[in-house]
Amino acid sequence: MDFGFLTDKEIKEQGPELLGEYFDEEQAEGASYDLSLGEEVYISGQDYPQRLSKSNPFVSLPRGQFALLMTKEYVMMPKDHLGFISIRFGKKAQGLIKNKGTASVPMHLRNAPTQLMKKLDYGKNYEYPHDHPEHFIDVDYFPENVTESFYKPTILGYEKYISERLSKLWPSRFNK
Repeated sequence: MDFGFLTDKEIKEQGPELLGEYFDEEQAEGASYDLSLGEEVYISGQDYPQRLSKSNPFVSLPRGQFALLMTKEYVMMPKDHLGFISIRFGKKAQGLIKNKGTASVPMHLRNAPTQLMKKLDYGKNYEYPHDHPEHFIDVDYFPENVTESFYKPTILGYEKYISERLSKLWPSRFNK
């Protein structure tokens, strides 16, 4: 049995069958579908769900807690399809920024088009990865105090190769 992801075109074509009456073609984008968040959010450590509404559409998660999010849609996947649900990057990034604020770009990654910027060490000690074996160097490109990577490759298709490569070349970040 071959497993694979649906393209946005296939999602649009099969959407009503997979998602039922709540399917909205505009929510299909780039081989993904944005589910509509329901009215209740269950947060670990709390006895009662939080209710979402138009006047209160957000929920704040305490550090170290997780949430069970309800959706309006029921997703029915055929046996020869694989599906997973993830909070999209944009939502994760928004939460990270709200929680930790914005962080500065590391100095070695900053462009130095002027002499002043060079004197301030913009771009100092930058190493071009393509000058190294396998076009990779074990350098932290994240801002200070940011450790979470939003990219988590799956074991399907080309992402399996990417996952194996990252685990081999960057074990400190991808073998957790």
